Amino acid sequence: MFFELFSLCIEACTTILVAACLLRFYLHYLKINFSPTSGNPFSHILYPLTNWLIRPLSKIIPFGARIDINSLFASYLLVLVKVLLLQALSNPGHLNVQILVIALFDLFDLALSGLIGLLLVYVIFSWVQTYSPTQELFVQMVEPLLKPLRKISPRISGLDLSALVLMLIIQMSKVILGHLQTALLALPSSL
Repeated sequence: MFFELFSLCIEACTTILVAACLLRFYLHYLKINFSPTSGNPFSHILYPLTNWLIRPLSKIIPFGARIDINSLFASYLLVLVKVLLLQALSNPGHLNVQILVIALFDLFDLALSGLIGLLLVYVIFSWVQTYSPTQELFVQMVEPLLKPLRKISPRISGLDLSALVLMLIIQMSKVILGHLQTALLALPSSL
């Protein structure tokens, strides 16, 4: 029981920190200003949640122009530490190189789940039409993903189904990644 409660707490904390790092990466990629003075609704949350890890990493890893490698690496490190910690507690003495693969696929799963969350909030905002700074931020984050799909997705009675198509693609990607992870983890045992 204690391991399950501890595992739940570790999962929740890691998910929040990794989501913040991935959001910081995505906002940087889209060239959306998220500095504390920008007025961005996420700016006051992202910096305190991520700077403690990303700032030291930026002294080691050079900062890229369009791709924020430090945020991606911080996300992977957080997931790797979570997987190592949970594996060490549940099955001590059984740590191997597969932990790196498990952490990578966990990171992919978290990123795809985060995209689904962004889409859900975007859809809710599109129904409500509040025209708030937060709604504008979600529009800026999701529109680049939906724009190519609008060219191929059907419109039924003027209803835009591109968000639904993207959610379906993300869910399919999660299933494919799950099967790929299972296949990769089975490779060493069959050799």
